[in-house]
Amino acid sequence: MRLRTTLFAILISLPALFVVGFGATYVALNVPGWIRSEPRRITLEYREVAERLVERPETAEFVGLRKKGWSRTGLVSGNAWGHVADGGRVRVWVVTSSGTCLSAVVDEVRPVPYALVFYWGGSTVATVLVLLTALAVWSFLRFLRERDDFLAATAHDLTTPLAGLRLQIGRNAEDAHMLVERLLLVVANLKDFLKLGGKRPRPAADRLDLAALVAEAYRLFAEDYRDLFDGEDVAIRADGVVEAKGDATLVMQALWNLFGNDLKYAAPYGAVSVNVRSEGRFAIVEFADLGQGMTRREMKKAFDRYYRAKTVLQSGKGGFGIGLCTSREFARSMGGDLTVRANTPSGCVFTLSLPLFDAAR
Repeated sequence: MRLRTTLFAILISLPALFVVGFGATYVALNVPGWIRSEPRRITLEYREVAERLVERPETAEFVGLRKKGWSRTGLVSGNAWGHVADGGRVRVWVVTSSGTCLSAVVDEVRPVPYALVFYWGGSTVATVLVLLTALAVWSFLRFLRERDDFLAATAHDLTTPLAGLRLQIGRNAEDAHMLVERLLLVVANLKDFLKLGGKRPRPAADRLDLAALVAEAYRLFAEDYRDLFDGEDVAIRADGVVEAKGDATLVMQALWNLFGNDLKYAAPYGAVSVNVRSEGRFAIVEFADLGQGMTRREMKKAFDRYYRAKTVLQSGKGGFGIGLCTSREFARSMGGDLTVRANTPSGCVFTLSLPLFDAAR
């Protein structure tokens, strides 16, 4: 996969590399010669003025003797001629066969700045072209990264309900049906992602009963938690009806990730509690556990994609470090957030916040 990505990046760069290489070769082969020929071109232009003086003496501005300091440049029709600076312009003179000097003042012929145009200008164009190509390659690689991340996250989110569905089939038809419906919504998100060319679809802004969603998400893991807690359920408390604004499918995926992480890493060490409440303009879901917890550095990096804390790695349990990252992305796309802080006396508190429905209107 990496080799193919590298080859695609090289193919994108080839046109710019060809143009830069061809331009550099052209400049290297031609510009030095043009620069060397400039003095001759300028001399020929002054020579044409001298030829006109020979052919049409009446056009001369000065008729007399050649002045001291007017050095000869060459011969025109057998007559000596030359040119000399004269007050910001150039005086071209020619001495006729009779010894009379004819001269005229013309504008100075300036050399073409080939070095500036081709060396500096060409370098600037080449630099811009290379930068634009680098931007195109970076955008291409970023798109591939975002696509792969989304597909990895979707695969991660599909794994949890599929595992629960396998347990529910034949035991609870209602819960199995609910999981199938949720899976269909997750797959629909993936289809939208592909149709949008690698962009996440805009999340819905529906009225959500947050406590009901928490209870629904918990049912997927209830049997496993009861096995750990001697038949007891996770303590889920709700301060009345808490209505949030958001996308039910994304919120459910975030809740699945949080319940699944606590079950995997924290529940074996003690009780897990979930509290649903409102705070200011936000609806809050707090997951508090008594696990091994995380250091400050680990808490700062907890939501980095593919990051796994040292204690998680030492646990030997599976995972790719995707769930928390995507859950935070989902929360922020809906105007909320997902954070973590230390619990007391041990463990962590993960806080999922979403805008209250009334506050968001």
